[in-house]
Amino acid sequence: MTLNLNKKIINILIIFFLGIQLTIYIYNQKPLTENFSQKKITVENFSSIVLSKSGINKIGSEKLNKIDEDNIFLEGNSYLENKDYKIYGKNISINLSKEISNSDDPVEVINSMGTLKGKGFKNLDYDGKIIFKGEVNFVINK
Repeated sequence: MTLNLNKKIINILIIFFLGIQLTIYIYNQKPLTENFSQKKITVENFSSIVLSKSGINKIGSEKLNKIDEDNIFLEGNSYLENKDYKIYGKNISINLSKEISNSDDPVEVINSMGTLKGKGFKNLDYDGKIIFKGEVNFVINK
């Protein structure tokens, strides 16, 4: 009789512990339908070289924010530089696939001819054009 009682107790304990393990397993599973949101990538005091269709460009910023695969935002004091010119400004948006950068904040562009100051710009890098917004002041190098 005690042998049957011991076997029943052991069987009940085994079933109990298997039930606990099954419960833990079920609650630790993550549903496959759950969407994971991608976090924004932000880098502070950023400087890098970017290879594009139009050549090699240097970019730098107090803070770089990656918006998506094609767009980045250079927050704060920023610069764009290539073999022809240097652009210094603030809050510059860059579309990497279209090679367009722009800003509505004051900008200073330095090239071999002189220094140009404007109230904003749109740089069509692949076409080699920079369109300035607002009043523009150009000082020729001596």
